[in-house]
Amino acid sequence: MMHTAGVDYTLDSCLDPEAMRPLLQQALPGAAGRGVVVDRLRVLSARRNASRHRNPHPLTLRYEAEVHDDATGAADTLQLYGKVYRGGASAQARQDAPALHLPQLDMLLWRWPADPGLPQLAHLLDPEQTRRWWGQPARAVSALRYEPEQRATLCYSRDAANANDRQLYVKTFSDARGEALLRRFTHFHEQSARDRGSPAVARPLGYCAQTRAFWQAPASGIPLQQALAGRDGAALPGRLAQALVAVHAAPHALAGVQAHDTAHWLMEVRRRGKKVSRAAPHLGSRVVRLADAIEQSAALLPRSPLTVIHGDFHAGQAWLDGERVVLFDFDEFAMGDPMEDVAAFLARLRTLTADPLFAARFLAAYEQIAPAQYCRYRLQWHRVVQQMLQVSRAFVFQVPDWRAELERRLTVAEALCAADAMRQLQ
Repeated sequence: MMHTAGVDYTLDSCLDPEAMRPLLQQALPGAAGRGVVVDRLRVLSARRNASRHRNPHPLTLRYEAEVHDDATGAADTLQLYGKVYRGGASAQARQDAPALHLPQLDMLLWRWPADPGLPQLAHLLDPEQTRRWWGQPARAVSALRYEPEQRATLCYSRDAANANDRQLYVKTFSDARGEALLRRFTHFHEQSARDRGSPAVARPLGYCAQTRAFWQAPASGIPLQQALAGRDGAALPGRLAQALVAVHAAPHALAGVQAHDTAHWLMEVRRRGKKVSRAAPHLGSRVVRLADAIEQSAALLPRSPLTVIHGDFHAGQAWLDGERVVLFDFDEFAMGDPMEDVAAFLARLRTLTADPLFAARFLAAYEQIAPAQYCRYRLQWHRVVQQMLQVSRAFVFQVPDWRAELERRLTVAEALCAADAMRQLQ
């Protein structure tokens, strides 16, 4: 099946729990006929890639399998990471990385916490890891976020009278980027101690090079969406704008090595456009027209003051603790146009609040605090670019009914491109 013209069917089979369940049943040690039965299989997440040149793996997935042992009645839940190969390459890869092999799909499956890119996971899942901070092992360890072969966030918990002493967090990576996180969070933690107007962050504890792990205390406060329902909702746009301006004023040494300049985004727009065209050929001409309009407008944009940017700023990255905004997730810091962060926040704002005035208040506050950085033309351009990213993500992350969602997001991007600020640039 893998070596015939039915490649799309094979990928679709990987995404179909009922098609996958008997194949997993055959691959599991102690499978059917020897006691272990796969009762249920769920796809937790999926990532598609249509380019053979950039990525040899057309599909990576995470599964959750509920199994039981007929002989003992014992039940278990397995977390599995699956990677699809091309041209039978999984057979060779299997020799270098112990994993379940599904040759029918050219796929390898690793059971959590086994991960070829994060071999330190099993060590970090030991409750004894907290002894250096608490003087005792944790009561429990859980995974909050997990991106296979890239990163994971773990939470350690214990019983303690003080709520702030009940948890610890660690972020571990496939590389040494945790060192940069320590520097970034240390800067903002020290700044917040000096200036009550600065955003707060969870207290950084340290970095372990051996496990590539950045340790952090818990943060105080409530999620932004919860804060919006309170009485201080009207003041939030201004506080958020002030917190974001503080990020943009951070020392340039805190930024990552990659610059998010206009050239970077023009290359990304073309790359994402090709991805969408491969996934949905009938939308190819529309995608090309949109990419052309973005490129034409870029040549006329006012000069951008490059600053440190958050790189992934959205509502989920902020809490409210009293009157202070608490910021999270400094993984993607880069040098770039501050309007990129503003546009990224607006792109996902509709999931945060139905208040039609929230965005306007946020923008007005940002312009008042940092007038030299605010530019409605660059903002509108970045909003179109961000929406273009959302178009491709519908396919990449296989959102439900992704084909219809892809077209819906493309329509939104086209409407933004036709807006007044973009028309004046073209």
